[in-house]
This record gives sequence, structure tokens and C-alpha cells, in this order.
Amino acid sequence: MMGERQQKIALAVWGELISPVFDSARTGLIAEIEDGKIVSTRTESLGPELPYSRAKRLSGWGVQVLICGAISVEFARMLESFGIYVIGFVSGNACQVLDAYLAGTLIRNAYAMPGCGRGPGQGARRGPRRLRFRGGRG
Repeated sequence: MMGERQQKIALAVWGELISPVFDSARTGLIAEIEDGKIVSTRTESLGPELPYSRAKRLSGWGVQVLICGAISVEFARMLESFGIYVIGFVSGNACQVLDAYLAGTLIRNAYAMPGCGRGPGQGARRGPRRLRFRGGRG
């Protein structure tokens, strides 16, 4: 079991960038953090596109936080049911986004997806309900 000073963070990536849509992302960058510093990173296949399978895979790797681009309500709810904190609607260079997260500055509009009009971290984690309204479905 990881202590408070250890954390595993996953970023859905497309090359060196945050993948624009988590639901169709194929690759994850897994970062292991100790005392606020990156001690290791690796890339992993995110596997099947089914919410349960993907959430189970991330949970099995010990991921506690997912940083991603757009994410559907179904995926966000499934990830959160596995105890994974979701920070959605993020864009930019994955390494810069990870550094901003560790520095506590990710919640700036500099990393918000274009057209979102708000900073990351205000999407999925504040409740999947907010995501639903973004798509116009009630």
C-alpha cells in the first residue's frame, strides 16, 4: 500500500501530448511520485475501450489520479467507482501538465482544453453531472 507521500498518476497521451479524448486514447503515461518528485515513468497500453476494463486496468496499476482530455460521463463514473480521481478537460504537453500538477498549478486556464472556458479539474471530479450538461444532455 502506498503512503501519503507516494502516488501513481496516469496521463492519457497521444505522442507527447495529452490525448484529446480519453475514451479513444490508446496509451497512458504512468508516473510514480514520491515526496512530490517523479521517481519513474512508463508508458502502458490502456487496453480495451470498455469503461470497466479500462478502469480495472488502471486500478490494477495502482493509479490514484487520471489526467486526461475530454472524457465521457460513463468513463468518468467508472473510474471514480474504482477510486481514481479524474482531472478532465486538460490539454498540452504531457510532461508540462505533469509538472504543473506536481507544482499545484494545473488548475490554470493555460491547460484547459480549447473551448472549455474553465480550468482543468473542474470537470469529472466535481461530479459526472457537470460533464453531462456540457454535452447538452440532461
